Amino acid sequence: MAETTPTRDRLLARLRRQGWLTRRDLDDEHIHARWLGRLVDDGVIERVSRGVYRAAGAPETTDETLFDACAVVPRGVVCLLSALAYHHLSTVNPSRIDIAVRRDERRPVVAYPPVAFHKFRDMTTGLHRVAGPRGRELRIFDAGRTISDAFRLRREVGKDVALEALQSYLRRRPRPNIDTLLATARKTGAYKSMRPYVEALV
Repeated sequence: MAETTPTRDRLLARLRRQGWLTRRDLDDEHIHARWLGRLVDDGVIERVSRGVYRAAGAPETTDETLFDACAVVPRGVVCLLSALAYHHLSTVNPSRIDIAVRRDERRPVVAYPPVAFHKFRDMTTGLHRVAGPRGRELRIFDAGRTISDAFRLRREVGKDVALEALQSYLRRRPRPNIDTLLATARKTGAYKSMRPYVEALV
């Protein structure tokens, strides 16, 4: 059994709080970097990139990592493929978390989790907030907004992905409100590209 010490307890508390540890975290706590090696040897953490470690055995992408992404990008919103996966509208499991930021906002440097930034003009339509543990918050676009964005940016995410998401959404019971979906598409600039597929499927 690994030895319990105040230093180890401080590191484990930080690991539970944010889900990962970095060399900078240890500098902030005035703890020697050798503790990262000790925690790796004990099977508590594993290296995911240079100087970045996460809890051992954590899945690549979980709802917890979405909370992590929102924590390190305070004004960012989970979007596109990551939001489609969250809403169970796509079989694609992205290796990076898609985060929307305002067009005029500077992208922060993020060590972990892996993030793909996207510049959005409209950051409020369909914005959904989910309260998480330890006072954290997940900001994510709702299903209708995410489908609209997938059609608007179909060259980026793939037309087949956008269509799969729309089909999955329209198969839900009770059936979602089509007028609301199209109103969102109109507001976000996806109406012309999405409307023919909606009409063909309903």
